[in-house]
Order: sequence, then C-alpha cells, then structure tokens
Amino acid sequence: MKYGVFAFFSTMAVYNGQRLFKSEQSNQTLWLDWVKKHQRILFLIVVFCSMASLTSLFSVLNWNIKSLILLAIAGVISALYVIKVKGLKMREVPYLKIHLIGISWSMILFVFPILNEELNEPVLIYSVAHYFYIIAITIPFDIRDLKHDNVQYRTIPQVLGVVKSKWFAALMLSIFVFLMLLVSPGLLPNVMFYIAVSAQLVLITLMNEKRSDAYCAGLIDGAIALLGISYFF
Repeated sequence: MKYGVFAFFSTMAVYNGQRLFKSEQSNQTLWLDWVKKHQRILFLIVVFCSMASLTSLFSVLNWNIKSLILLAIAGVISALYVIKVKGLKMREVPYLKIHLIGISWSMILFVFPILNEELNEPVLIYSVAHYFYIIAITIPFDIRDLKHDNVQYRTIPQVLGVVKSKWFAALMLSIFVFLMLLVSPGLLPNVMFYIAVSAQLVLITLMNEKRSDAYCAGLIDGAIALLGISYFF
C-alpha cells in the first residue's frame, strides 16, 4: 500500500509539474491553455504531492544502492523529458518519447519496490511486461496529439497511422497478458484481471484523433486503477 501511495503522489507531482513547465511554450493545446489559466492551483497541487511523495518514499526506502540508483535515473528521465539540453528535450528525440514513458513508469511502479525490498521475484519479466502495458495505453495519447506533435517526433501513430497503431497497442496488451500469466499463474482464474485488460482494449479500440483530454486522462488513465485493483484479488 505504501508503494502505491508513493507511486500515486510522485506521478501526480511529476505529471502536473511537466504540464506547468510545458504551459509556457508558444505552441498551446486546449489542455495546456487550461493549465496556464490555473497555474496557481496546479502549483499548490505539485507542492503538496511532492511533499506527500517524499514522505511516503522515506517511509519505505531501505537505502540500498540499487533502489537509489533507480530513483535517480527515473528522476533524470522525468526532468529531461521537458527540460531542454542543447536545445532539445528527450521527448522530442525521434522514436524515443513513448519508450521514456514506459521505462520510467515500469521502474517506479514495479522495479523499485522489488529492488528496495530485495524480493526474490523475476524483476526483469515484471518490468518488461508492464513496459508493454504502458506502451499500449500511451499510444491513444499520441493519437490524440497527432494534430499537435511535430512530425519529427516520429511517434507510433505518425509512423503507422491511427488504425495500425491501435492494432499495435492491442498486440502490446496481448504480450503483457502472456508475460504476466507466465510469471504469475495465480492470475489465470482472476476475472478482475481480464476485466481490467479488456476495458483498456475497448478504450484503445474506440480511440480517434477527436477524442477529448477527458477521454484519455479520465477513462484510459482511470482504467489503470482496475489493473491495480485486480492484483489484490
């Protein structure tokens, strides 16, 4: 539970912090325009979530070198995702954006707890499985951003098109399910697990360029909670 609290508040702090940083750019989306108009409240949310994240982190941190290095790498990725170095953000490097998201989320949500607790778990398979899951649920956001992203970013929808990208996302979900069932046979009779994956598959299938931010941030992001809940069954 404590790791879940840490993941929640750290994600909220990083996500909203990145939005605040991006809201200063000249190329505004409707979402970033809303962020700019509500900077003060979002800044307070970032401060509160950062403090809550640090508090929950210190309550679980065992100070072993592997987990500390992992947190440092995740922090650097999160910062350089929106901060320019030599005129370029990491998210602007062709083909790299979606992998940064998948890797950083996998590290925080699964690799960090396993390494920090020094558990005898197949950390590589768990992290790779959830990397594929994050890739799958991030593709709809890239579909939404097609009209805003620079063509040089070479996101998956820019390269494959919308329809093929949704098929690719479905493939990523399938690989995720296969790997999780391989490493955790206890999930086989877990109906909630299949409901969670099926919900994401339906949302991905129904995605198009005209879907709102609420569809992505509300439904697709919200459906991640179903997967987390399924692990308690």
